[in-house]
Amino acid sequence: MSSESTFVVNVKTKNGTIITVRGDDYANLQQNITDAVVGNIDKTVGALEELFIDSSQSNVQYAAKALGATEVTVAQGPVAPPAQPTPVAPTCKHGSMVYRIAQKGPRVGKGFWGCPAPMNAPDKCAIVNA
Repeated sequence: MSSESTFVVNVKTKNGTIITVRGDDYANLQQNITDAVVGNIDKTVGALEELFIDSSQSNVQYAAKALGATEVTVAQGPVAPPAQPTPVAPTCKHGSMVYRIAQKGPRVGKGFWGCPAPMNAPDKCAIVNA
């Protein structure tokens, strides 16, 4: 069999191990699959998995146990911005300042009061931390 097989079949076990069977042509692939089935490759791989993975645990639980860590549950979905403060908005020479929250990707920063003047205005006032 050449190093670059024409036919490839991948099968993922219930524990996540991927078994790959290759063949140079269809007949060779079919023979290799038959050899794997007759040779009980599923039992061989299952035995190997039992050596390395406790199948009664999820992969995350197994990794946590192996590394001496504890599993942490992360909330899914968008992160809600902090509630807007109740105090009256400060003012600047351009009027009432606007409450804003700095956000970069999924991270949400602290809120601040910003000047209502256009972004590139030369006389834009400094922010006020909330």
